[in-house]
Amino acid sequence: MASIPMNSARQVPTDSVRHANIRIRISILTLFPCLLAVAFAGSRPSANTLDHTAASVAQTSDTHRRDSGSAPDSSSAHPSYERTLALAATEIAAGRFSKAKVLLEGLKQGQDGAELHTLLGKANGGLGDYRASAIEFQKAAELEPSEANIFDYGTSLFRLDHQAAITILRYGLQKYPRSVQLHVALGTVLYADGNSAEGARTLCDAQDLDPSDPHPVEVLAETEIVPPELTARLTAQFAALQQMYPRDGLILFDYTMVRSGRWSKSQDTPPPDFVESLHQALRLNPDLHRAYFQLSLIAAEHQDIPEQIRLLKKAISIAPNEENYHYHLAFAYKKSGNAQDSRNEMKKFQQLHDSDLPTR
Repeated sequence: MASIPMNSARQVPTDSVRHANIRIRISILTLFPCLLAVAFAGSRPSANTLDHTAASVAQTSDTHRRDSGSAPDSSSAHPSYERTLALAATEIAAGRFSKAKVLLEGLKQGQDGAELHTLLGKANGGLGDYRASAIEFQKAAELEPSEANIFDYGTSLFRLDHQAAITILRYGLQKYPRSVQLHVALGTVLYADGNSAEGARTLCDAQDLDPSDPHPVEVLAETEIVPPELTARLTAQFAALQQMYPRDGLILFDYTMVRSGRWSKSQDTPPPDFVESLHQALRLNPDLHRAYFQLSLIAAEHQDIPEQIRLLKKAISIAPNEENYHYHLAFAYKKSGNAQDSRNEMKKFQQLHDSDLPTR
């Protein structure tokens, strides 16, 4: 059996690593939906919440063992064991994590298997016990070091220790160098750890592995940080995607922002069609709150404070928990002479910001 390059997860550090900034935050928790979409995507966005569904649980063990060349374990010979796994998977899919955990803990008394530990990892994660979740995913990866199990183990460490997650995911890419989901997971945690240059390169590499799947570069775009040296490469990738999916507002928005240079801190004037392109993205997808925010910045540059306020309020109506929007709205109200609303928005910003601070 392959050796997982880390000390036992029983020794996972207790400190949670998180990097936050008032204006641009790289919060790993907000990137999880994009990351999971990559893990379960087909050709164009389809995200599930389980990679072991009730229908496939009974087949997964034999498939992984055939791939790894290991012998079947005794657990697969017991239909009741497989039925309980399938039932637990159903409970997890329905969000009933406590019920799933009770079922799975009962199985641990006499039998063992990678699927059991994978599902326990998901149940514990759903209950918010991330250390216990990481321990179970490590056990699954040690029993069967498949691409899926290493992905689960690496991503389970995101909330505990970025460096440990990076170590596991690099190991996974050594075994599975063409894995899109492992590339995306590694790129995401590198961004979260402050290494945006390598993170961006890794996500661009993931995009090149499957050019028809936009999820890798959508994760990159979610960070709103594009290293200048990668702007041309990423612009070409989004241009290709925009041709493939001309009715996709999110792709058009991301393409517009990347080629404008605004996410690369470029001082150049945006392209002449910048504003119209944002409006077109909104026509395709009216819920793109980040497009409204970008238009509000343009309004502010032109000293059109009423329009800035209108656009910020529209963005907040779609994404009320985005603290940055309240922060900008507070200052827009202040410029307009509306001191009371400015104080109210600053209070909302502070409440959201304080609730997002890391705990230790």
